[in-house]
Amino acid sequence: MRATPIFFAFFLLFTAASIAVPIPLFPGNMVATLIGLPLSYYMLYLEAITNGLTYGFVTWLVFFFVDKKLENSMSINSKKITH
Repeated sequence: MRATPIFFAFFLLFTAASIAVPIPLFPGNMVATLIGLPLSYYMLYLEAITNGLTYGFVTWLVFFFVDKKLENSMSINSKKITH
């Protein structure tokens, strides 16, 4: 549950950054090519949401695994102290 705010924060960060700085950023720039839609005003927002979801998920995944690793190491240390 602690990783949910991380995902949401980075989703908003990358979505806003993709809208504010209109440079091609993978994988958002691939959306127009894969869908085959002509360039339109809404394509910028679709690319930004794609970037937000992708990089938010990657950041969430990294945080999730680091958090699990820290919890495991803390539980091992607490077992050593109690024994």
